[in-house]
Amino acid sequence: MKKFYLTLLIFLIFPFYGISQAGTDNIPQKLTHWLSPGEARLKHLIGMNFVETDPPVAPVRNVAEFDRMQGALVRYPFGIPLTLVKEMANDLMVTTIVANSSQQNTVISQYTNAGVNLSNCNFLLAPSDSYWTRDYGPWFESDSANNIGIVDFPYNRPRPNDDEIPKKVADMLGIPWFGMNVIHTGGNYMTDGMGISSSTTLVIHENTGQDTNHIVQKMHDYLGINNYILVEDPNNTYIDHIDCWGKYLAPDKILIRKVLPSNPQYDTLEMMAAFYTSTTCSYGYPYRVFRVMTPQGQPYSNSVILNNKVLIPFMGGAYDDSAIAAYQNAMPGYQIKGFINTSAPIWESTDALHCRVMGIADVGLLYIWHVPISGNQPAENDYTVNASLIPCSDSSIYNDSVVIWYKVNDGPFIMKHMTNTSAYNYTGTIPAQPGGSTVNYYLYAADKSGRHATQPFIGAADPFTFNTVYTDLAAIPDTLWFKTYQDCTIGKVTTIHNYTSAAINLTNVEESGWPSSGGCMWYVDPVPVTNYPYLVNPGDSLQYRVKITFITGQPTMSFAIDTMHIETAIGNHHVIIMINDSLLVAIKDHLRNQEPASVICFPNPFREETRILIDLRTPSLINLEILDLNGSIIRNLMNRISSSNHEDISWNGTDESGNRVPAGIYFCRLKTNEQTVIKRLVRIR
Repeated sequence: MKKFYLTLLIFLIFPFYGISQAGTDNIPQKLTHWLSPGEARLKHLIGMNFVETDPPVAPVRNVAEFDRMQGALVRYPFGIPLTLVKEMANDLMVTTIVANSSQQNTVISQYTNAGVNLSNCNFLLAPSDSYWTRDYGPWFESDSANNIGIVDFPYNRPRPNDDEIPKKVADMLGIPWFGMNVIHTGGNYMTDGMGISSSTTLVIHENTGQDTNHIVQKMHDYLGINNYILVEDPNNTYIDHIDCWGKYLAPDKILIRKVLPSNPQYDTLEMMAAFYTSTTCSYGYPYRVFRVMTPQGQPYSNSVILNNKVLIPFMGGAYDDSAIAAYQNAMPGYQIKGFINTSAPIWESTDALHCRVMGIADVGLLYIWHVPISGNQPAENDYTVNASLIPCSDSSIYNDSVVIWYKVNDGPFIMKHMTNTSAYNYTGTIPAQPGGSTVNYYLYAADKSGRHATQPFIGAADPFTFNTVYTDLAAIPDTLWFKTYQDCTIGKVTTIHNYTSAAINLTNVEESGWPSSGGCMWYVDPVPVTNYPYLVNPGDSLQYRVKITFITGQPTMSFAIDTMHIETAIGNHHVIIMINDSLLVAIKDHLRNQEPASVICFPNPFREETRILIDLRTPSLINLEILDLNGSIIRNLMNRISSSNHEDISWNGTDESGNRVPAGIYFCRLKTNEQTVIKRLVRIR
């Protein structure tokens, strides 16, 4: 059986709890958000005739409020101002629940007078009991076949007409309906779309016939929730709904209301903020908690997110502007708009905009599932980005549309394609960046239904972010460009630096190379380290000067390319060597014009073997010998006429008898018809 994680936060500040509770008896005598006395006597009827179905086929994903929506569900008679309907209908299909065609005509007339875009309005003819579409409305999920469906529950009010609305919405949309027998309410539920949801413990108190583990299991089976966070209501009001004080804004963001220290709810709200600050979100790090000031119980957390807009209940007071600023800080790139409800029923601290509007998920939703790179990342390696796509439209993905957009510090965004690895899984890389860089990125994809998606939802305006730090020795620069003859003969330097706070062993640095595809031989001169491993202390560095010799074949690229490998006790790195191939023939000709013969020995110093490269102006008699410090000949490597202008001869550090010579200084002596050239050699242990 799957393991579940249940977090139960219980407040122990009983004096404050009592003060808040004392205020709950002052309830207006009208049927509103809470149970009327008559309804309270019918509580035993809640869920009595509810039909539970099998759950959707796993894996299941619960659609979050901040995912793509195609519409919004409201009810007539209204609990919202027509200005709000007009705003929503600018971009979305507003579905209005009406009892009959007469009510529909009345609503059309009101919408017309208010300037509502009627082309984005439709109607659900069904009896209803109230306008709290959030509380009794449908919850959306996608199943193993990437089909959107509706999960329904027994509404925690004995209001049978309201309780039937999710079935009718499913019929209207032509999508499956699933019945989950857990008494619940939408105002007391929020999900991150990645397997974490939160509610107050109201759901436990109202399901007396089921233990908590049973409830948690059903939340997993029907909605794919792996971590159901249950907390005591810090407001401690009659309603106990989570949207009266908190709201998921993204998988890693939560907004929690804030009050003045003199408020009896202050301590419990601060405890709640501290709880979420220390709770791990689906991205693997603690939630980012944002606060909105509500000193007189302003219902600012009772907002609704519809795609790129956040619609907030405004109270016409001094704190409206600070509420806008709080959302703008938490959700950059979104349009934040406030709405005053001047006529009854006005916004209340326990019943506002979110309670009276329910988003309708895009039934063809294209979703990008991605756990972002975050925090501090090693500067030495590329960064792998993995994503899974969930296309709910039965349309295939344009593989070449799946890309990473990234930027470093204040630079422009750069696009990199991701590769389809299997089914709907994709992978890509962001190149390694120097330590101290800030990398921002987002993902993009499109399918053949015409839909496209970004992750995060808002894209470039609020991208994922991580920072780069050095965890190993760093080679700077990591590419050496040889563009002129002087670059080749004087050399280019890469510095191996320890930016970390600990000493690191440098175990080896490649000191020479001969590109297999043609081009130039390169070598390090001088060699700064002769014995490995070599300990590089924090803040210390080594300079490796790379030089270029002559060509070994005809150039085949604009730049001849090779790699200088660096090994440490922590990892392997490399420096790219780029050689302008237009110089190669010029270098060869230059060397020939300077002297009849040129000799290069590499590596030098050497342990096991060194190569002796000879370049001649013309073929000649060659005598190549190894001498010790006394001038005695210990090995004759060549004594013949060269058949070409190039010779590549190896010496394995042995004498004429095949005995390994001791470590020390030796000389390589080349005699030709025209000159004698002597090079110093060092053999190390």
